[in-house]
Amino acid sequence: MIRLAQREDCCGCGACRAVCMHRAVEMKADAMGFPYPSVNEAACTECSLCESVCAFRPEEPKPAPKAYAIRFPEFLDGSQSGGLATALMRKAINEGYVVYGAAMDADFVVRHRRVTTVEEIEPLRLSKYVQSETVPILEQLVSDLKLGRKVLFTGTPCQCAGMASLAAHFKAQLLTADIICHGVPSPAIWKDYLAYSQDKEGEKLTGAFFRDPALGWHDSRETLLFGERRVTSRNYNFLYGHNLILRPCCAKCPFASAVHPSDITMGDCWGVEKALPGFADDNRGCSLLLVQSPEGEAFVWDFEESYRKHAIELGKVMQENLVRPAIMHPRAKSLEKDYIRKGFPYVLKHYGIDSFANKVEGFLKKHF
Repeated sequence: MIRLAQREDCCGCGACRAVCMHRAVEMKADAMGFPYPSVNEAACTECSLCESVCAFRPEEPKPAPKAYAIRFPEFLDGSQSGGLATALMRKAINEGYVVYGAAMDADFVVRHRRVTTVEEIEPLRLSKYVQSETVPILEQLVSDLKLGRKVLFTGTPCQCAGMASLAAHFKAQLLTADIICHGVPSPAIWKDYLAYSQDKEGEKLTGAFFRDPALGWHDSRETLLFGERRVTSRNYNFLYGHNLILRPCCAKCPFASAVHPSDITMGDCWGVEKALPGFADDNRGCSLLLVQSPEGEAFVWDFEESYRKHAIELGKVMQENLVRPAIMHPRAKSLEKDYIRKGFPYVLKHYGIDSFANKVEGFLKKHF
């Protein structure tokens, strides 16, 4: 039976629920919207499958990945880095894979979904800075593998590790592609932020971007759409980027290094302007590709679309989350307590970008 000593021990991938043949494990959300396993002891047979499938732990040592800067001109306008994720998913579909990735639903909840055509890929593009729901697709993913289908699963490193563990008997059919992950933010905060914004604007929300491609690659503001009107701010991205609303396990992530549990790692190639002058100087994005396995190496080339790639020294484009886990903000725990007791407007006022505490923190950093 799976038992958590503390919340930091669980990433919420849902593999433990999916592996339980007796339906004794359910994923239940806490006050921040993060899912955790809950065991119905009456239904549990103590088979320990849920414990054995858990992959949130350090991996066996692997060789350092090969690193490339890569960009796809055809996809730059609708992408937030260099279009690598789009190209990978299109290639997989065209080669007969079923693709699973995160998409934002009509109700602005981020959930993993299954796609089988190139046309269905569009909602899976762009960054989603909130923990996605994976539980609804896990049984379908395993079913696809049992039927002999090839599967590409894209997600965070911990989600990819969970899927690989869940599908260990089908390793030859499963390809995983993860992201360089800063950490996963609270689904409840995201939901309440949207409701707060809709009330403030007095108009129905019709769309949302966690990072708006129209603002350029280096811009980290979110954009909310109200009909034809675009409202851009850093209210949500500030809470996320300052590690105030991350899942507790992100502070002890075993995958926060250059070596990931997936076959392919993708992310923004920050620093490419200095590392490779002239390769991507137009503020339209560039992807960093890390090839983590022979299977990944065999898959990533021969794209139908035109692309530019260049081998790159990883040390020249190294990022914090390829070195160590996220360092939680000192006020993260108090934010959670205040959110539970006082709600999102209070959190925004007292912890957000315009809060007195942030202004004091900024003043101290600037002058001391």
